[in-house]
Amino acid sequence: MTPASIGRTAAFLAAALVASGAFALEPDVLFARVSPAVWTVRTLDAQERPLRTGSAVVIAPGRLVTACHVLAKAASFVIRQDNVTYGATLEHPDVERDLCQIRVANFNAAPVPLAPAGAARVGQKAYLVGSPRGVENTLGETMLTGLRGEDGDDRQLQLAAVLAAGASGGGLFDAEGRLLGITSAAGRDPGAPGFAVPADFVPEIPARAQAALAQRPRGDVRTAAAGAAPANTLTAPLRPGDGLEFQRVDRLTGNRSTVVYRVDRVAGDEVIFNMGGRVEKTDGRVVSVASPAGGSYDVSSPPGGWGRRELKPGMRWHLDYVAVTGEKWRHELDATVVSERTMRIDGVDLNVVQIDYAGWIYASYGTGASPVGTPFRASAWYARDLGRVVRFEAEHRRGNSSSSNESLELVRVLR
Repeated sequence: MTPASIGRTAAFLAAALVASGAFALEPDVLFARVSPAVWTVRTLDAQERPLRTGSAVVIAPGRLVTACHVLAKAASFVIRQDNVTYGATLEHPDVERDLCQIRVANFNAAPVPLAPAGAARVGQKAYLVGSPRGVENTLGETMLTGLRGEDGDDRQLQLAAVLAAGASGGGLFDAEGRLLGITSAAGRDPGAPGFAVPADFVPEIPARAQAALAQRPRGDVRTAAAGAAPANTLTAPLRPGDGLEFQRVDRLTGNRSTVVYRVDRVAGDEVIFNMGGRVEKTDGRVVSVASPAGGSYDVSSPPGGWGRRELKPGMRWHLDYVAVTGEKWRHELDATVVSERTMRIDGVDLNVVQIDYAGWIYASYGTGASPVGTPFRASAWYARDLGRVVRFEAEHRRGNSSSSNESLELVRVLR
């Protein structure tokens, strides 16, 4: 046999082995190989109470990908495997495709390899690794039953398996342990077949997130001949991908944390933040708060929010309302606009009015409210040009062991 014929025979045999699945791993070997890269995601509200669980897959050093809806309404979230837990932050959201890249500091778990684009085929055996119903690192076997959406942004892999609650964000792997997709159970009816977002979308997440940020408004630029400087973008309308970064301080302990309200979309005259956790009108009026990321600023928010554009020093009014989030306690407050001054935010001087609130909070018990209130005081600095509160301070005395005293201040607008 000549060297050329030997080469052709070897190539033929290699192709035959691949086609026959001879390189497929046994399920236990596959699981041992990929499971260290699949972590449970646990989301928390502003009071650090659990919201939901999901999964995330390591795709690069310190980077994981999950389904965006897993993070909906979360004030914070962690990743967990066995008894090891890391705090995580959202880095690049691609809400349209339901893929969110998260970042974890000092995290060295090895990433999984991605299957080549177009590798998924109907009838192919595949394996699910995730945390259905919060049960960490569970292995499941399935088959691809359809390729939906063709070449569009809504392209999905249809599975024979039904995805349980908490399975979203997990990994779908081929028989060689390569990542085929990220599982997603968002909006599916119980008993409906599961779906996965193709893994070849994963490398595109940062660019798509940056493209959304690049759509921010630039503001009007006046000519030098007119004697005016270029308009700043601080007060420009918010666009999808923009964010409001606040610094939250617990003034009893000195602990500091960053709170970001990220714009997911703008629908008519409403701006939706943090996967629906907060909804505002385009003029800054608060419509709803489902996830109180800002502590008392969100938990005790009166209807419409803490300020509005028409306020002037000397104005007074009375508020009696039940908060729509958190503990949903009754608030009875007197508000007074005490002053107007300039405050510098993100390098820009803004005119703000200070509104002081003083009164009582009545805790809920059963179907009613406690007849005895606990004192509450707050001050809000509202910028008319920005259409929102730029600083908020609140003190609630509920007893020596449960009092709160905190502040929340706008640091910058992320565009």
